[in-house]
Amino acid sequence: MSVFAIQIASALGAKVIATSSKDENLETTKALGAWQTINYRKHPDWERKVLELTDGKGVDQLLDVVGGDGLNQFIEATRVGGQIFQIGFLQGQIAKVNLMRIIFRQTAIRGIAVGSARAFERMNDFLNEHKIRPVLDTVYSFDQARDAYEHLARGAFGKIVIRVNS
Repeated sequence: MSVFAIQIASALGAKVIATSSKDENLETTKALGAWQTINYRKHPDWERKVLELTDGKGVDQLLDVVGGDGLNQFIEATRVGGQIFQIGFLQGQIAKVNLMRIIFRQTAIRGIAVGSARAFERMNDFLNEHKIRPVLDTVYSFDQARDAYEHLARGAFGKIVIRVNS
């Protein structure tokens, strides 16, 4: 989802700051349109780096696929009046949140789920217009489905595909 978000946001003209734990993934995100990148393993306080890159203001909009208590770092990285779009919870569905920071920063947190059929059609028109294609990590045959799921569990950059028929 994150890779797709970088592609869409870049096509819309946004200055994207991407995070990852792997430098090679960050290089690829730059090729996909990311303006700046941050390795959060090298910079555990990555939200400070975001503030540095935005002259202390923070980002307008932030996409969170991680969830959990990391939500506090997302709040800190977002500008006053900014928005966090919550679409995942890789690190947990429950977060202990510093409510004072949400109040002071006037942060809006929105959950994102599946949209309408019309929104899906508009998105597809946009993807076609901007020639945005999914980034594929690896394509497996149906016989290799177990390997595909193991690969997914280890982490992938882009989509893991299982081909049902040859």
